[in-house]
Amino acid sequence: MNPILVDVLRADHIESVHRGAVYVVDDGGQELLSIGDVDKLVFPRSAIKIMQALPLAESGAIEALRLNDKQLSLICSSHNGEVRHTRMAQSILAGSGLDVSDLQCGSHAPLYREAADELVRTGENACALHNNCSGKHSGMLAFAKHAGFETKDYIELEHPVQREVLKVMAELTEFDLTTAPCGFDGCSLPTWAAPLTAWAKAFAKISRGTGLGDVRGAAVAKLRGAVMAEPFYVAGSERYCTDIMSQLSTPIFVKTGAEGVFCVSLPEHGIGIALKCEDGMSRGAEMMLSATLNKLGVLKPGDDAVMKKFTSQILKNCNGYEVAEIRPSEFWGF
Repeated sequence: MNPILVDVLRADHIESVHRGAVYVVDDGGQELLSIGDVDKLVFPRSAIKIMQALPLAESGAIEALRLNDKQLSLICSSHNGEVRHTRMAQSILAGSGLDVSDLQCGSHAPLYREAADELVRTGENACALHNNCSGKHSGMLAFAKHAGFETKDYIELEHPVQREVLKVMAELTEFDLTTAPCGFDGCSLPTWAAPLTAWAKAFAKISRGTGLGDVRGAAVAKLRGAVMAEPFYVAGSERYCTDIMSQLSTPIFVKTGAEGVFCVSLPEHGIGIALKCEDGMSRGAEMMLSATLNKLGVLKPGDDAVMKKFTSQILKNCNGYEVAEIRPSEFWGF
């Protein structure tokens, strides 16, 4: 059984708990931390969008289409659907002669409440651009167009875009994904399951391109540099991924995935992190990652004050009263 890694307290009494598994490895293959069942197969969901963007980056499309850091960050994102996000997705499509009708991610209301409310005020309907995965889909369409593939049905398992994505992920994880469970994500793209050990290994390689060769190493560097330079486009306002990347002075790339998954790269240390909150709750996964970063001792001294905000989340009721706290469990020894 995975250990309890996060407590939720009300009146100093533990009301709820979150169990989870965490694996940390460096780009030399040295295991740095292993907690819980790290060999269980996990669907990474949106946590590995930077890996799904690698075929685009390796194809020369970034240069040919003159994609900037904001656009590349959005391609690796699970965004809020704020105006800056939707406009950026639209610009990626336009650069390839495509438009919103080419997206096959489906539509949903913006994740950010203010953006959703604005649509209601203006009488507009949410469209595929508001889907949190529209950046990734726009990037895949741009890759298909650049590579000369048919853009129709780019989401299908046997489409050349998805075959290229599968190849990249298998190589980075060093795990045979052809025998792994394959399902479909919320945006209709294929998602393959692998152990946390494999996902962490891939993100350790992504952290500074160790052993990836010239082409892939350069592609990883472009994407990694973009997401770290433009963290707003990775998520958006009031989002953990954007906030922790923006506020820490330690270089870090953080990406969440549905059902309580995180994948992380620490470039200065060549470290990759993969974790899953067992019950799929984002609040548990976020606290687990904050605790992991503190446990590793890799953050710059000036980041201690910043991390205090991420290792204690105060919950307030409708009157604004502080009524509960989410914090790392005693397991961590803090």
